[in-house]
Amino acid sequence: MNETAIFLVLLSAVMHAFRNFLTKKALDKQSFIWWYEVFGLIFFTPVFVWALVSQGLDALIFSKMILISGVLHFLYWVFLAKSLENGDLSLVYPIMRSSPALVLVFSIAVLGERVSTSGIIGILLVAIGVYTIGMKRFSLAELTRPMRAVRSDRATRFALLTLVMVAAYSLADKIAVSEMHPVVFAYLYPWVSMTLFSLYLGNTKGAGGAFIREWVFNKTGILFCGVLSIFGYFLILAAFTLERVSYIVGLRQLSIVFAVLLGGHFLKEANRLVRIVSSVVIFLGAYLIAIAD
Repeated sequence: MNETAIFLVLLSAVMHAFRNFLTKKALDKQSFIWWYEVFGLIFFTPVFVWALVSQGLDALIFSKMILISGVLHFLYWVFLAKSLENGDLSLVYPIMRSSPALVLVFSIAVLGERVSTSGIIGILLVAIGVYTIGMKRFSLAELTRPMRAVRSDRATRFALLTLVMVAAYSLADKIAVSEMHPVVFAYLYPWVSMTLFSLYLGNTKGAGGAFIREWVFNKTGILFCGVLSIFGYFLILAAFTLERVSYIVGLRQLSIVFAVLLGGHFLKEANRLVRIVSSVVIFLGAYLIAIAD
């Protein structure tokens, strides 16, 4: 595998994990996400203008997938914030990032795609990792804890809902970029998401005190995450020009391991050994799915 591509993907994975780490530390997770997504759009505007100049106004077409993806990303932001509000980063992040397995299942069911043996093994590994990450230790007595957590633990439920949204918008985005220019699509759908998110937060948070407080206390982190959201995306695009897409997508799941390490070391979250082992299992499964023929 190309060494430059490996470096770019690893850097992008660290950025994604670190962005969620900063979100976990925020005073109000929903306000924090709203702020950095706004700045992400602002930072992305020059790229959008460049796409229009280079491709012409014909690239500015409307697709129903903009609306569909916009709604799915809005729900993703809501569930992401709820997950981090209610649970440890090292617990909810690996569950949320297990989407390659669910995307593959959706692709089989919705798009009629076929799955290879390595793809099946990858799905099983991801399922095992997601299940065991909710355990406190590896023992027979702990085997039923994850099942109980789905019923009683809000963080686990919201993480699973986030996972479903990631899988759903991944399929929607795949369809969208086959219909229109990727940069144009990547700039337009967030406006739908941001409109819905703003209405939702205005209804749930009122006059805006939470927004102002979040900006006052976390403006550096907000601006940093706005840059990370765009720069990380371009690192992946650059890696795509150097190496096969399947390898890039699989290697990018290393962000799961990085997030668990950040949560365990800096946030002093519990059950570090179980979560590190489980996150590695999830990564291996995701990588097998990505490189499956």
